Amino acid sequence: MLQSPSLVQIINKSIAYKNLGDALLPVNNNAEFMSSSNAVTVTVCGQNDDEPVAFGSIVRCSERQAYVMLGEVAEEYADKSVWVEKVENGEKLHHVFKITKSVPLIDYSGETHFEQTFGNRDEKPVHLHVLDSLIDNTVGLESLDVMKNVTVDFENNSNLDSWRDTVGFVVSDKFCYEKITVNRFELLSLADSESNVAVENVEKLETILDYDGEVSMFQRDEFLTTLYSTSGISCKVARIEGNVVGYIANTSSNILQCYGETEEVQRALFAAAAETMNPQVTLYVRKNANATIEKLSENALTHSNITRLNTRVVVNTIKWPKIGALNMGLHMF
Repeated sequence: MLQSPSLVQIINKSIAYKNLGDALLPVNNNAEFMSSSNAVTVTVCGQNDDEPVAFGSIVRCSERQAYVMLGEVAEEYADKSVWVEKVENGEKLHHVFKITKSVPLIDYSGETHFEQTFGNRDEKPVHLHVLDSLIDNTVGLESLDVMKNVTVDFENNSNLDSWRDTVGFVVSDKFCYEKITVNRFELLSLADSESNVAVENVEKLETILDYDGEVSMFQRDEFLTTLYSTSGISCKVARIEGNVVGYIANTSSNILQCYGETEEVQRALFAAAAETMNPQVTLYVRKNANATIEKLSENALTHSNITRLNTRVVVNTIKWPKIGALNMGLHMF
């Protein structure tokens, strides 16, 4: 099902697809991300045929934390309540459902918000069917409201009402985020010939795995292994006196993630990555993170606000000063 070209039409506005493009799904026999990762996916097919009408993906960060990479519904089913049945496909990570009945969206406004979102009923909005299955197959739906947390990012309040009111992502993040596109020369100008930061290509993945563990409590070896092997991804590592102090991963047009011990390290990584990138470079940043990010944002060609929502709490286990650019759409940071 992941090979269906129809999926691209559903997810092409998602952050994950904008970051990786055709390297996200196995539609062109490429070394892609989704089917090789430990991400769980859910595909919902239409009532009258086997064409996908909704698609979602989620990655488990820990036993009690998950990150929704994307959750998209075709327009014709956005205002429907539907009944679905599971389609057995022998896959543990990739789940398929088929709509058996659909009706105009049923109004449950007389119920409490918790009952509206988490009530056990057969008919649900398509978006909720997708998210329930994603969560159930990662951190589990049991005790979701008291012990677990799920996070999602989306651009320009895209489908905000559904994420907040239908699916139950009701806790706003404490930070503000944005997607910015900058001229490559803005990044190249960050280079400092007097800096003692040395940047080189990543030859072995183990070089960056240990450092990644210092950025947060989440263990991401499998995620990074898949990302590193995805078509079109480049990685560079920063060292000071031989010690790893940061790294960056990017495509030709997008900086996917940039982590560094100091702002100086982050600047060196941005400049080094930009040397082989396209004239315009896109990255996701935390607003006012540091002076370098403020400068890049001020001189950006375009800006787009990113909304981060959580189901229960704001995540506080990430060392934000170490993060120059976030890998939004693929992971928590």
